[in-house]
Parts: sequence; structure tokens; C-alpha cells
Amino acid sequence: MNDIELAARFALPPNSKRYCGKPSFVSAFRAYLSFHQPKQAANLRNELAKFKAHYSYLKLIALASGLKPFDARVAEAFWIGNSLLGKVKKKELQSLIANEFCGKGMLSKKKAQEMASSLPNGFAPHHSFHVLYLHTISGVIEKSVKNADMCRVSWGKVIGVEEGRVKVKTQKLVRVKGKLALLPAVKKWKTSCAGIALLPDAKPGDIVASHWGFAAMKISKNQAKRLQKATENNVSVPNRA
Repeated sequence: MNDIELAARFALPPNSKRYCGKPSFVSAFRAYLSFHQPKQAANLRNELAKFKAHYSYLKLIALASGLKPFDARVAEAFWIGNSLLGKVKKKELQSLIANEFCGKGMLSKKKAQEMASSLPNGFAPHHSFHVLYLHTISGVIEKSVKNADMCRVSWGKVIGVEEGRVKVKTQKLVRVKGKLALLPAVKKWKTSCAGIALLPDAKPGDIVASHWGFAAMKISKNQAKRLQKATENNVSVPNRA
């Protein structure tokens, strides 16, 4: 899977809920999946660049790695996890919060600076960091462990297939004695979102990753291990979820 398709698959669920990106993203993604031509790819990149937080993290990781924001390795680092995460320094992540996530429709300058200066050691710029520490920069998502569990990228093994859904052995984010933890769970994830079939051929045994209750894509065992490592690392850091 290439760069923009991986990013777009994970961007689709929150976009369908009007949490981020523009309404025009869905049609751009659908056109790209239908034709896979340079014009459709360019349009999809333009739409993905309108996801403020998403694109800011891709630029952050890309700059630290000497790559382009929509390089497949950069998109994978943010959404799943890989060695590129380790190239981003804490001060660069702090600068991102203080300078990129404040303004109209986002955090106040004071709030952004407070969160940047209070950033604990140990966080990696994986998607789970945004979920667990910042929660939302627009205020459209209520802060709760339940929403954090839905928003983080989950991984799981398919144990059953139903009409429009897969049943998976996965995990659930909970708070135990004041600390966040991931516990085993069985969930059902939808396989289509906004009229786009994301996993039409899912079968038992497949390992899949989800976002906001939608099975976004199949992943390899190695990717699942990296996703687990990045997520557990960020869950273990004292945070505000």
C-alpha cells in the first residue's frame, strides 16, 4: 500500500464524523481508489493536507527524517509506528504544540504553550500521543477514556465475519487505579465507511487495524507489533486522558 492510501484510510473515519478534514475528502478518496492516476493522487494529497493535526505530524516526522510528508514510511510511522518516530526530538514536539496547534478553531496560545512546556519525557509522535495527551485541538471531541479508546488506532485478529463487520480479538483502553492500561477485549468493527469498502474481503485470521470503530486496513504481524509497541509506550507515559 502506498503513502497516501495508508494515510487516507485512517483519516476517513474521523472525517466521516466531521471531526477533521473537509467534506470534499471522501469524494477525492473515492476517485483515487477508482482510478489511481496522478491527477487523483494529487487531489487526495491536497485534501489530506487540510487535516490540520494529521498533516502537521507528518511534516514533523518528515523534517526529522529528511523525507516528504506523504512518504509511505512517514505515514506508517505516525499511524502504525516505525523507527522514524525516534528521530523526532522532544523540543521539536513541544514546538509543534506551541506553534502549530493554536489559533482560530484550535487551542489558545496560552493553552498550547502550557501543554508544550508541561510535556512529559518519553512520548513518541505517534497518533496515540495526540489521543492521550492533547485529545483534541478543536474541542469537537469530549475528553474521556471511552473516546480515547475509539480514537486511538487499535489492532486485532479477526475471529469472525458478519455482514459489514468483523469480530476481532483486540484490546480496550481503561483506567485502573488512576492509570491507563490496555486490557484484552473482543469488539466488532465496521468494514465500510462513508460508502467506501475498506475491508471487503476480510477473513478469520487476518490482522487488522481500526480507527473510530472502522477496520481501516489489514496489517502484517510486524506492523501489529510496532503498533503495539508505540501505543504501549505512550500509554505508559503520565498523561491527561
